[in-house]
Amino acid sequence: MAATRPLRGIVESIGGVALGFIYFLGGTGLLLKDVIGHTVRGPFQRRGVSPKAFWDQGVRAGARAIGIVALVNLFVGMILALIGGDLLLVVGFTSFLGEMLAIGIIQELGPLLTGVIMTGFIGAALAAEIGTMVVSEEVTAMTTMSLNPVRYIVAPRLLAVIVMVPCVTMIGSWVGLIGGWVVATEVVGLSGIDYWDRAWWALEAKHIWRGLTKAFVFGVIIGGVGCYQGFQVRGGAEGVGRVTTRAVVHAIIAIIIADAVLNYFLLFRL
Repeated sequence: MAATRPLRGIVESIGGVALGFIYFLGGTGLLLKDVIGHTVRGPFQRRGVSPKAFWDQGVRAGARAIGIVALVNLFVGMILALIGGDLLLVVGFTSFLGEMLAIGIIQELGPLLTGVIMTGFIGAALAAEIGTMVVSEEVTAMTTMSLNPVRYIVAPRLLAVIVMVPCVTMIGSWVGLIGGWVVATEVVGLSGIDYWDRAWWALEAKHIWRGLTKAFVFGVIIGGVGCYQGFQVRGGAEGVGRVTTRAVVHAIIAIIIADAVLNYFLLFRL
């Protein structure tokens, strides 16, 4: 009998994790469904998303994040160029450095890095902001006044993140290519013309489309997880900190899993 207790504890732990994951997926999915409803049907029912609120959140999620995203992508592009240049110098194919960086950054590293950065920059802020509203009973007050919290709180923020993440991703990706160009010309010894010629020659519409598709999905994950976790707060300031951390961790894990799944379908099934 005593030997079965550890096994029972393991089974209960696994079951608890599985149920939590199902609740998480279901809750986030229902939240996204409500946002889509307010976005698509709302304008015809005079219950649409406020353009001013959307604009304010767009500036917050997009314009204010460009600096940090560009900085990180710049140095990542330089790091990749240093590593790739060292490897290509050994085999004598340094002319392929621009091609390698163009495809790698635009299609993969640009969206992935930007998604992770935006998770910490705006995903955590969404969870903390909404969590504070829940703790201070602002959400309860809105519900009492027959105001839908999803329409007034979630929809502008989520839509702004979904729109802004692909835009910031493209800017960050091109800055990453500039970082690679600096290293290619100053360290590896390539001419700038050769670097950009190989980069433009290698890039195709499918690479840009794949990068934007990933960025869009990552934007949905960042906004959806951040807003959902904000509504799950329990307690006071400690609870807000807990859901903020959970939002960042869950969003990053979801982004990495989604990236693997998207790579499988985009590269081998479409």
